[in-house]
Amino acid sequence: EKTDRLTRNLRDAVSIDDWLQGDKDRMLHAVKESLRLQKDSKSDVKFMWNIHLAVAKKYTDNLREEAMKGWAEKLAQGHMPTRPPVGYTTALQNGKRVHVPDAKTGRIIRKAFELYLQPNESTTTIWAFLNQAGVHTYNGKPLAQSAVHKLLLNPYYMGIISFNGEIYQGAHQPLISKRLFKQVQDKLHNKRPSKHRKHDLALQNVLTCGHCGKAITWQIQKGHLYGTCQRNLPECKQNKLMREEIVHEILIEQLESVISPSQEVFRWIVDRIIDDHNANDDTSERLKQNLKQRITRLENMAETLYDDKLAGEITKERYEAKKATIQKQLVDLRDELSIADSTTETKHEEAIEIIELTQHAKAQYLDSEMGNDAKRTILTKLFDSVIYANNSVSVKLSLLAESIAKRSEETRQIMETQKRLNQTTKIDLYDRGQNVENFDILPLFPVWQGHEESNFDLRFWRPIY
Repeated sequence: EKTDRLTRNLRDAVSIDDWLQGDKDRMLHAVKESLRLQKDSKSDVKFMWNIHLAVAKKYTDNLREEAMKGWAEKLAQGHMPTRPPVGYTTALQNGKRVHVPDAKTGRIIRKAFELYLQPNESTTTIWAFLNQAGVHTYNGKPLAQSAVHKLLLNPYYMGIISFNGEIYQGAHQPLISKRLFKQVQDKLHNKRPSKHRKHDLALQNVLTCGHCGKAITWQIQKGHLYGTCQRNLPECKQNKLMREEIVHEILIEQLESVISPSQEVFRWIVDRIIDDHNANDDTSERLKQNLKQRITRLENMAETLYDDKLAGEITKERYEAKKATIQKQLVDLRDELSIADSTTETKHEEAIEIIELTQHAKAQYLDSEMGNDAKRTILTKLFDSVIYANNSVSVKLSLLAESIAKRSEETRQIMETQKRLNQTTKIDLYDRGQNVENFDILPLFPVWQGHEESNFDLRFWRPIY
């Protein structure tokens, strides 16, 4: 038809010229341009051919330039100009195509990040989890194993856009928090290549050295397992071999401390947590809607500010200053929204699961039929750290487990005091106007409800990831 239908770059033009030079009977005929180009064509014909080539090349260059302007503007507004990653979908909002979390896969992707932090989890197991959950590419094909590694490295899921080597603050809703993303990156970059292990140990990758922060290595000597740090630091070498049974005893003692001596009161507080969550559901939703409206207003302000800049109504310096202020406010509001979203039904169910786990963890840990993977999961959920340093083991419970342990100890003390009083007193409880049936548990309720001495109220606990 015409030149720019055949080629728009000089490399193709060279190939066409080589083809024409190969045989004098070959001809290029551009109908609309009345161009007949051959090996022996006159210089005027070749000159017109070169002009048409230059015009076609200019068209593609201009097209790319305008496209890059559009991309730059979209990135400046916090939106990625390409197809979103798995877990997001494209939606139309205020006349613009933006990326929003996918109702089906968004929750699965968030779960994949959380699951990866568990002991013995790797990109291979996460790949199997995503395929089992039905996550696939836009073409409907299963995710490749290499794609899972790229997925865990993608900062888009925490609200940051990485595009053409540049970093931009995204305007989309993050699926995970910055803290969770950092934890995943630490594991991805610090983990050594996996090796085949002859022994499956419950404490594998659980106990860490207090000096170098690396995992304690276990070895069998005379039929017993001993752990030590294999690094060359002088402090690490001073640690003696730690027998596995001693570590288990310490952990079991900690698991015992989180068991409430009154299961009746414990069930009562769990029911209260569920009731308070249901009562506060509407308040939480209103908070999120308010945050979203404020974010939308700031985004509209940023767009109007850009229009004012194009119209020359404000200077470039004032535009940059105003833009920086708006971007900072957007980052703060999106962080607040991310935290608010962590109080969803899924997070609430996970919180209840952990709270109830504290009451059964010891029995499950001592169960000989319980696999070591399950035991490591219990330790990961209930302990922040298990550290070996200076020939001793120190254990730190998670915030929630520590609070339950504290209340369980207070409950135990109150019940022991009541038991002594009941054994020594001769006063009839009915004469004091007390309800005999509820006397033993009524003083326990304030302990679990939260009181002045406590800064942590279980009823209003919310998981933040």
